[in-house]
Amino acid sequence: MRWLCFSWMMIGALLVRAQEDSAVFMEVHFELDSYSLAKSERQRVDSVLQLAPSNVLKAVEIYGHTDSLAGIDYNRKLSKRRVQSVLQYLVLKGVEPLKVKTDYYGEEKPKYDNGPKERPKNRRVELYLVIDPSLLPPPEQKLTDLEFKKGDKVRIPNLNFVGNQPIPVWESFPVLEQLLEVMMVYPELEIELHGHVCCGDDYELSLQRALMVYNFLKVNGIAKSRMSYKGFSNTKPLFPEKTDREKALNRRVEILVVNNSGKKEEVKDLIAKIDVEARVLNLKFFPQKGRLYPSGDFMLGLITDMMRESEGLFYEFVIFDNINNNRLTQTRANALERAISDNKVKKAIFKVRSMSAPGGMPVSENDNYVFLKISQS
Repeated sequence: MRWLCFSWMMIGALLVRAQEDSAVFMEVHFELDSYSLAKSERQRVDSVLQLAPSNVLKAVEIYGHTDSLAGIDYNRKLSKRRVQSVLQYLVLKGVEPLKVKTDYYGEEKPKYDNGPKERPKNRRVELYLVIDPSLLPPPEQKLTDLEFKKGDKVRIPNLNFVGNQPIPVWESFPVLEQLLEVMMVYPELEIELHGHVCCGDDYELSLQRALMVYNFLKVNGIAKSRMSYKGFSNTKPLFPEKTDREKALNRRVEILVVNNSGKKEEVKDLIAKIDVEARVLNLKFFPQKGRLYPSGDFMLGLITDMMRESEGLFYEFVIFDNINNNRLTQTRANALERAISDNKVKKAIFKVRSMSAPGGMPVSENDNYVFLKISQS
């Protein structure tokens, strides 16, 4: 097995194809007497996972350590909590828990001198990611490198969503900006957006994901006459879904090129407007109550996990009174606001409001329509 050891600034030169397994090693560091994963450390882990995503990992090993301050028993417990923090974050990012091996040693295995200068380096978790190089996908072309000929089908690369939601994760906005640039470079390009899901029938999710992309382009000035969208649920898989990677590749939004004369225009200084609206699915409340079902709490947790990690964005939840009960709708809006705050999302980056249902919105006895608007802060 080939072990690749690196500092976080050298990540880009690491993953190489080989006939044997390869692995990446990194140290995650902690503040004195802390097991909280700092934002800078989460960003370093994210950088590694971008190059070694969960679907190419064969195994993960996590080992916790401390410096020599405090007692042996205390330090062993602290190193265990550090391991748990890293494991929890990796699972949040899609790593399969069954692939993970963990252990913790407290102060018993120092790698650095425990003098004042080197001691902080011993407050660490050692992370090993074992990769199957045969599963690494070939580098994907940027959308702006493609010609978009009539009849082409193009998967939008690196467009990722919150689990079971049409809400894009914040790292997906660059590829949406690429698609906007393509639509502006080819002023006569007409497209049809196709939403697909894996594993089970969920037409609404596939439709709403395609609609999210459509709305992003529309807000940025692309004429509705040049675009349409459809959802296909899980009816058109590309792969048989025998592996996690195959399932991930089947979850996609594709572009069907309906027409393109090939005429091109120069685009200078493109600045996309980040203004996305997506329906929040499966956020269900107990009948005539302001309390979410446990499944609704879980869905909201997936969304707030993404919100906490994002940068430079503002989130506005709108809950519509399509249940013809303004008081209950407002109660639920207040409950959502409290739940989001309880999930450690800063109040400065979100708000929740109730609103009368627009014409044409389906009426329900209990299920409010909820939408999330994402904009630049």
